[in-house]
Amino acid sequence: MPQPRAIIDLGTNTFQLLIAEQDPSNGGMKILYEDHRPVGLGKGAMETGLLQLDAMARALEALERFLWHAQDKNCVSIQGIGTSILRNARNASGFIELVESQLRIPIKVISGIQEADYIFQGIRHSLPEPWDAVSLVMDIGGGSVEFILFQGQTILFKTSLELGGLKLQSLFQKESEYHVDLDKELEAYIQSGLQSLYEACELHQPQRLIGAAGAFETLADIQLAQGHLMHIEKANQLDLPAFYALMDQIAKLTVAERQAIPGMKAFRASMLPYANHLIAQVMAKTSIKELWMSMFSLKEGYWYSTQE
Repeated sequence: MPQPRAIIDLGTNTFQLLIAEQDPSNGGMKILYEDHRPVGLGKGAMETGLLQLDAMARALEALERFLWHAQDKNCVSIQGIGTSILRNARNASGFIELVESQLRIPIKVISGIQEADYIFQGIRHSLPEPWDAVSLVMDIGGGSVEFILFQGQTILFKTSLELGGLKLQSLFQKESEYHVDLDKELEAYIQSGLQSLYEACELHQPQRLIGAAGAFETLADIQLAQGHLMHIEKANQLDLPAFYALMDQIAKLTVAERQAIPGMKAFRASMLPYANHLIAQVMAKTSIKELWMSMFSLKEGYWYSTQE
């Protein structure tokens, strides 16, 4: 009998739901339903260290919706996965207890390194075979960014850094928004946090950067709308000149103007300039020649890692 399971990624900016079961034809993952909600759980917490009441209310509303879908699909289990903001907020335990008591959704808070492991498992199951090139996975969250260097099934280096989009936005903004006048400070801050990654890349010489869902999914949607992609697969190579052209374009636009770009997800418009800076700096400081994106990430990796 099919045994669908629900997995919720409680991100700093976005909550994501995956409902999947094992495909009897090949033993892989059969996705039954997916959803994501721009909760913004980390808003205000970046500056204060405390989850805000309005953010927790938005989180509960999203989780209640996810729970309904899990019940509708007759899920045998539901599991919440807490990442950066629930690792760091001083009142995170109270929020977790509230969710577990009101909605009966258990939440497991994982370390940044555990997060990187699950992300790697998700990415590996999305890539075309053979995939032998040394590659670098990059998952840009709201609070943290995970990097995994790998070749084949072997992880060569992994780290989790507090350089997420919402984190950068809280540190480098004018009236809560990105501004080109802050570029030098922003780039210097990013560079200071990436030295260990650059040392690992110098040693292993990755050829491909694979972005995990999130901001990279939005980049793919925009390239699809622009005609650089014909369709979205589990893994897709992005057009590099088109990425740099978009980066230059949106740096000069307001949030409202960014939201009007075909393919842009409105809730990512404020964070995308920061994500672009992260991507561009990693590309510039390494041997990487190709930019890819994967539709899989933490929740898919957790599903595979815990599937009996």
